[in-house]
Amino acid sequence: MSIEVQDLRKGARFLAVAPLAGTFSASEVTVINISLGGAQLMHAQPLRIGTRAKLWFQVGDVVCSTQARVLWSHLSQHANESGKFVYTSGLQVDAPEPSYAASINALFTRGMIRKDTNSLERKRERLLERERERARATMRTNIISGGLPKDTTPEG
Repeated sequence: MSIEVQDLRKGARFLAVAPLAGTFSASEVTVINISLGGAQLMHAQPLRIGTRAKLWFQVGDVVCSTQARVLWSHLSQHANESGKFVYTSGLQVDAPEPSYAASINALFTRGMIRKDTNSLERKRERLLERERERARATMRTNIISGGLPKDTTPEG
């Protein structure tokens, strides 16, 4: 089974080398990855999909600030290292300002973020796993409802 993943990104995605603590609206967040087109965050409190607010964080003398909108948000299925369930959310930056781009560049040149070269492969793997789970669920439903074809072997 092969799934093709279309790359809809505006630019390269970068992973935080160390946690990047900041805020989105009034919520404390940790930036997981960042790009000119958006960011992925971890946070304790839920964020409403569609919320527009300022994403802000500072690392040393590099201040990163931009307006963004929540596209998706999910509660984790597994507890983190502290035993707590956290949210992961995806933000979209509609019109990145030059200062935002300069901040990303400064973080990259100082080694605080690194280019994510495997994000599309991870996305493809997640989609494949979802497809496998759907197939297993369909199989379970068919078994429970008796919808599987009868054994057509000579012994059956």
